[in-house]
Amino acid sequence: MSDIQTRPAPASDDALLEELDDLGGPPATPPTVVADPNRRRRRKIIAWLLVVALVLFGGLAAWYLMNRKPLTELPGLQTAKVPTYKTAFYGVEKPLGVAVSPDGSQIYVTQSGTKAATFVYDRDGAKLGELNPPASDKGYHVPVYVAVHPTTGDVYVGDRAAGKVYVYDGAGTYRSTFTPKDKKLTFSPLGIGVSADGTLYVADAASSEPKDHRILVLSQDGTLVKTLGKGELNYPNAIVPGPQGQIYVSDSNNGRVVVFDTSGAMTPLISRGIGDGDLGLPRGLALDDQGRLFVVDTTDQQVRVFTAAAKPTDHPTYVGSFGDQGREDATFLFPNGVATDTRGRVYVADRENNRIQVWGY
Repeated sequence: MSDIQTRPAPASDDALLEELDDLGGPPATPPTVVADPNRRRRRKIIAWLLVVALVLFGGLAAWYLMNRKPLTELPGLQTAKVPTYKTAFYGVEKPLGVAVSPDGSQIYVTQSGTKAATFVYDRDGAKLGELNPPASDKGYHVPVYVAVHPTTGDVYVGDRAAGKVYVYDGAGTYRSTFTPKDKKLTFSPLGIGVSADGTLYVADAASSEPKDHRILVLSQDGTLVKTLGKGELNYPNAIVPGPQGQIYVSDSNNGRVVVFDTSGAMTPLISRGIGDGDLGLPRGLALDDQGRLFVVDTTDQQVRVFTAAAKPTDHPTYVGSFGDQGREDATFLFPNGVATDTRGRVYVADRENNRIQVWGY
């Protein structure tokens, strides 16, 4: 017979509860649960924080959708050094100048082929129309550069052969011919630029003598305000007004980009040479909303990118170049004009390839 003694089983449920209590088990009766007011408060705070986070996220998403900028343009993100090739659109013969409407929806292109013309495209390259001189001007026409008023969206076309600047609305309807108040003042416009207050800048190369080349500054009513760079420029091409009242000019045959400050003083910024960022034959210029300065170097078959300095007369920082010589995508044959929009797109008039190339950040 075994010496192991077994404990007798409890005779009832009450006895079982007493036994569990002896072994450290659950108490015979459950405790009373008391509500914790601090816990309820913490839950409310967490819920409120979640609502705030959702509102902030929704606001950021709405902002991005409204502006439709590339991800590189979002706050806190670094943009690429140079843009990358996106696409090209055709249907233009030997394009020279290009400009973009303030909202980026329309692209204006001057053509110098068998028929001189100025066309309107949408941002996908579909041709929307043509900007025609008034029927009364039956002479020879050579539109070269085109500029857009940054607030009204009016389009200015410099016609070198006619010696006139034609003004159209954003849809391409002829408005007027910009006429100097001084009837004796004539010009043969290459580059043109227009600032927000309606001031018109005309690169005049009417004479074959570089000593006579100049930039005319005309108020909105046609009054000659000042003349810049006479005797210092050699076939000035593109003109870009800057945010501090300065104007950038591609001084083509001198192989440089210069800037005129508000007093009219000229400062060379980028010069001809063989080093990184040096120029050969600069033509088109563009300044985007990020402070990047684009310079078309037509003989080097590239577009050079700089970051404009905080002080307009300081030397800009060279960022890099894009493009190469050729007929394939992302290559150029004597490019001429360049324009940017506020959504990270860069349009280049690829003259001898008969197309407009689109690059982007």
